Amino acid sequence: MGRGQEDVWDSLYASNPGAWRGNARIPVPCVGRALDVGCGNGKTVASLIDAGFEVSAVDFSAEAVRLVRERFGDRVNAAVSDAGSIPFGDGSFEYITAVHLCEHLTDDEMEGFASEVARLLVPGGLVFIRSFGASDFRSAKRASSDITYIYRSHDYLAHFFVGFEAVSSRTVEERTRFGEVRSREECLLRRTY
Repeated sequence: MGRGQEDVWDSLYASNPGAWRGNARIPVPCVGRALDVGCGNGKTVASLIDAGFEVSAVDFSAEAVRLVRERFGDRVNAAVSDAGSIPFGDGSFEYITAVHLCEHLTDDEMEGFASEVARLLVPGGLVFIRSFGASDFRSAKRASSDITYIYRSHDYLAHFFVGFEAVSSRTVEERTRFGEVRSREECLLRRTY
């Protein structure tokens, strides 16, 4: 993502630090060290901490990282970083999450991110990806947003992760109380080498 996107996200977090509240519903398939990539203001970080992980987090928005550090203090090791150059050593994590990150990455950026995930995970480590689906009721509104959105199927997301096997890969659709459809693509992938 280019510098313009960082500015858009910094502005969003500065003007609305509580944009996403609560905890994200994520699978908890293991224990140990976890990394949340594209941590935003910490919704997934909160879930990882509650599940007992030793948590690190990165986001390319300095404002998002500031909010995470403010909210969680020494319970999280947070750093400013893009998804293609993450400042942790090889094999540092058992679990990596990317909740609503990948829809903002180009295919080239997805390749860099997938390579980083492979480097950062221990053999047998897991990555969980959640992205908005094209049929999500908010998709039309996003077309005019300053934020980039690229919609991919769960199979297309998984294809970037060479040397991984799918533990689960699916489209999830839920109706809101107003009858609209929330759609997301989810993959839980295991590093096989």
